[in-house]
Amino acid sequence: MAGGGDFRGLPTWLAAWLTLSVLVVTWDATFVLTRPHSMPGGNLNWLYSPYNLYITIDKRYGDMEDSFGLAQSWLNIVEIFLGIVALILNYQRKPSALLVTLVVCTMTFWKTVLYNLMYTRLANGEELGTDDPMMIIFCFVIPNGCWVLFPGLAMWYLYNDILRRITSGVSHGKQN
Repeated sequence: MAGGGDFRGLPTWLAAWLTLSVLVVTWDATFVLTRPHSMPGGNLNWLYSPYNLYITIDKRYGDMEDSFGLAQSWLNIVEIFLGIVALILNYQRKPSALLVTLVVCTMTFWKTVLYNLMYTRLANGEELGTDDPMMIIFCFVIPNGCWVLFPGLAMWYLYNDILRRITSGVSHGKQN
C-alpha cells in the first residue's frame, strides 16, 4: 500500500477491539455450533452459563432449527480467522493489517445489522422473548449495539487512514 512505510500498527483501541472481538465471537460461535451440549442441561453449559438468560430473550440462540443463526455462526468462523490474521499482521507491523481489519470490521458490522433486521417487521421478524424494556435494552440492544458501533467506528477510521495513505503516496509520485 502506498505510504505504508510509516505503519506503526493499529491504534491501541482498534487492536484491543479486534482482540476482544476474536475472543467473544469465538465464544459465541462455539455456543451455537456445539448445541445442544452448550445449552442448559448440556455437558458444556458451564462454559456458556450467561447464555441461559440470553436464549430467553434472543430466541434464535435457543432454536436448534434456526438455520439463519447456524449460518451466521459459520460466518463467525471466517470472521475469527481473518481477525487473527489481522492481529498477526498488526504485530508484524505490516500495513496490510489495515485492509484485513477493514474487511473484518465490515463483516462484523453488516452481519450484526442483518441479524438484528431479522427481528424487525421489514423481515417479518419474530418477537423477542420478553416485553420487559430493561431486559431488552440491557440484554439485547446494548450488547448488539456494541457490535455495530465499534466496527462502524473502526470502518470510518480505517477508511480515512487508508485513503490518506493512498492519496499521500499518489501525491508524492510513489508507486507500488
